[in-house]
Amino acid sequence: KNLYQLGHENEIINNYIDIEFTPNRGDCLSVYGIARDLGVFYTFKNNFEIYDDCIETLSLNFQNNSVEDCPSISFLNIEIDQPPKEYKQYLNSYFKELNIKKNNFFTDISNYLAYEIGQPTHCYDYDVVGNSIEFINTDKEYEFETLLGKKIKLSNNNCIFIANNKPINLAGIMGGKETSCSFSTRNVLIECAYFKPESIISKSVKYDIHSDASYKFERGVDQNIQERSLRRFIKIVQDHCSILKVQIYKKEF
Repeated sequence: KNLYQLGHENEIINNYIDIEFTPNRGDCLSVYGIARDLGVFYTFKNNFEIYDDCIETLSLNFQNNSVEDCPSISFLNIEIDQPPKEYKQYLNSYFKELNIKKNNFFTDISNYLAYEIGQPTHCYDYDVVGNSIEFINTDKEYEFETLLGKKIKLSNNNCIFIANNKPINLAGIMGGKETSCSFSTRNVLIECAYFKPESIISKSVKYDIHSDASYKFERGVDQNIQERSLRRFIKIVQDHCSILKVQIYKKEF
């Protein structure tokens, strides 16, 4: 009843509530967003546990050459002893109940985090991507293979991340295969950014690449939730394995 009062279109299917949102309600595309919206009628308690300890500064050679498109970005480096063999119930139920395919430990957390909090993140294998990354808006043509193995030619204006003179991520849409995480990844670099929606819109259609990240970025995400999202990421990792190192890079332009 209260969801209807908020103006959302809802349908109950097999004890699940299917909620449809208009494009201007990107803030509701997560469990956190819906709960916050319902806070109009109920006492809203943010019960997400986060990592509260101090985090060392990550010395990352990052260059933002298109601040207008990406005014805020953070990177998190986590190194673990080994990926877990099994997930905790709260994480495992996300894949089981929603019938979502698992990928690898870090990518699975990234997908869960977007569902839970609404902030898309992208995970690179740090040992592959290296310590120097550049963000640009360019009309230069590039050959790019997505993490799903689709090969495309980037043309006209695109916001991309580059490392070693090669594109590693079509910003806000999908990362590249070469630097993606695998089951054996133990050292990860997590990108957490805010992209202006108009910088992302139409790219997923142009290249026929549809992702949860593009859906959220096109509708706008909260650029003030980056550190909280990354601290939540750390906590989920901490729930599953031993962390050997954690460092953070934060930058607003």
